[in-house]
Amino acid sequence: MKIEIALTSSESKRLIAKAVLNMETVNNALKNGTLVICRGSTDAFIIEELTGSIVEKGNYTAGYVGPKGLSVNPKIPTETIFVEGKVQKSAALADIINELKPGDVIIKGANAIGPDGIPAVLIGRGNPKTNAGTLGLFQMPAMARGINVIVPVGLEKSIPVSVLVGSKEIAADKVDWATGMPCSLVPIFGTVVTEVEALRILVQVEAIPIAAGGIGGAEGSIIILVKGTKEQVHQAISIVEKIKGEPQVKEPK
Repeated sequence: MKIEIALTSSESKRLIAKAVLNMETVNNALKNGTLVICRGSTDAFIIEELTGSIVEKGNYTAGYVGPKGLSVNPKIPTETIFVEGKVQKSAALADIINELKPGDVIIKGANAIGPDGIPAVLIGRGNPKTNAGTLGLFQMPAMARGINVIVPVGLEKSIPVSVLVGSKEIAADKVDWATGMPCSLVPIFGTVVTEVEALRILVQVEAIPIAAGGIGGAEGSIIILVKGTKEQVHQAISIVEKIKGEPQVKEPK
């Protein structure tokens, strides 16, 4: 059985959040270890799905792309950290990075994903002494220690070239002008979860992106062909019907 589904950016974030919380590695970290949910709009959906509390998604960002360009949240929040399923209030990733171990999980969204499947994060270059933000804090320790990194990223962030191309260009030279804050582009290494992986995780269907874009609030949409058994496809339809109408993410206040 085949169906076509259209998901707005926010609907995709909701779908991906549901899938991430169905991953075995995430559930193991919640029960037996540490789960770190970094800042980002998709990450905010994950917190909302996990806790059942309403989260102002735009407020749970560090940097973001808004109508005026590359922007910074004026009130950057700390990461959300769970140790054996309990929220560690006021704790930040910097406080616990040296305690993380194999089996623990860090969830960090991305700003781009290329045709090779490699994602990347934009990091503001406004501070000449930057340490590469959250990614700079955890990427090397995670790779060295075997900490699981999960990268939830919607296909609206697909770009037609590898992020390795753009990251190399920006790393070599300064950016002379930008709409907003100049940024570096830094590849992030981990398990990528797009809408394709999300549908496979949730209902074991095959998903093929076939178109993108929209108008009237549906900008950034992705259209996906879904293939599977009748039971699998009807499960996919049920999930999609429940997430349709998800409000757009607003800018930080």
